[in-house]
Amino acid sequence: MDRRKMLALLGASPSLIASSPAYARPSSRVAEAPADAPSEQALVTVMNPAIAGKQAARVPLAPPLDSLNGKRIYFVNLAWEGPDAANYIFEAMRDWFDQHYQGVKTVVKVTAEGMFGGDPALVKDVLASKADAAIVGVAG
Repeated sequence: MDRRKMLALLGASPSLIASSPAYARPSSRVAEAPADAPSEQALVTVMNPAIAGKQAARVPLAPPLDSLNGKRIYFVNLAWEGPDAANYIFEAMRDWFDQHYQGVKTVVKVTAEGMFGGDPALVKDVLASKADAAIVGVAG
């Protein structure tokens, strides 16, 4: 079961659990070291999954456009379920803009690396075209 869902069902925030220190009780059992262990005692590495206390620096949002007339808007599909998974949503958005804002140029792109990778070629394309806005997301 997903721990976040379980905590939500219990009415507890995951941040409460993550920010509290973990305490371990000494075990009454002694762990047996494997026969080929280099030392007499086996070592166990314990990692703390809590996040660092320092948050990332905040960046202010870009100011809204005064008008959409004559603007270029990129729709970037992050390819959550594959490169063709959400194209119908982005094409529907493009059709809506064509019907309601005739002066808007829309460009639909799919990231080459998927949602977890960077796509320097796409970023370069958006910057070189002097895009006025970009709608980036998953819609699968």
